[in-house]
Amino acid sequence: AAALSPQPALVSFTPGVVGGNESFAGTIGWDFRLERNFTVSALGFYDAEDPGLLSDHQVGIFDASSQALLVSGVVPAGTMAPLRNGFRWLPIAPVTLPVGAYVIAAVMPGTGASSFDPFIGLATDPVLAPGVVLNGQSLTGAASPASLVFPDTDELSSAGFFGPNFAEVPAPLPLAGAASALAWSRRDRKSTRLNSSHA
Repeated sequence: AAALSPQPALVSFTPGVVGGNESFAGTIGWDFRLERNFTVSALGFYDAEDPGLLSDHQVGIFDASSQALLVSGVVPAGTMAPLRNGFRWLPIAPVTLPVGAYVIAAVMPGTGASSFDPFIGLATDPVLAPGVVLNGQSLTGAASPASLVFPDTDELSSAGFFGPNFAEVPAPLPLAGAASALAWSRRDRKSTRLNSSHA
C-alpha cells in the first residue's frame, strides 16, 4: 500500500509544451538541490493524460558534481506502475540522498512516434516538496543507442524537462512495532495509576 502513495519531489506544475523530439535518443531531465536529507523510495515518469506509457523508461539520479549515478530503476511501459500526480511510479529500495546538488534524468528511446512518451517543457509555477529546490536547467544527454547517461547540455527551456520524477514513500509502522508500542503505553498508564494510588 505504501508503494501506491508516493510523496513526489516535483509535486505539481502548469504544463507549457507537452511533446519533445520523437527521434531523440538519450536522456532528458532537470537539476535540483536538496536542503535536507531525502530518502528516495520511488522513481517516476510523466504519463501525459494517463494513456499508459508506450515505452520503458530508465530513470536515474546523478551527483551534479561528480556525475556519479546514485539511484536508478526502470519505470515499465503500460499501466502496471501506479499513477499519482500525473506520473507512473516504480517503488525501489530506499536510498537516502544527503544535502547537495543533483540531476534527475530519464532515457528516451528515440525510436519514433509508436514508442514516444511526451514530456513537459516550458512549465510554469512548479511546486516542490519541502527541502527540494529547482535549479531550472532543461537538460539533455545524447546517447546512441539510448542509455542512461548524465545529461550535460542545457537546452535553455525554462524550469526543466519534466519527464522523470522521484519520491519519498512513507513507511508504515510495522504491526509488531505498533503492538509493542501499545503494550508499553498500557503498562505506562497502569504504572501511573498505581503510583498515584500510593501517593
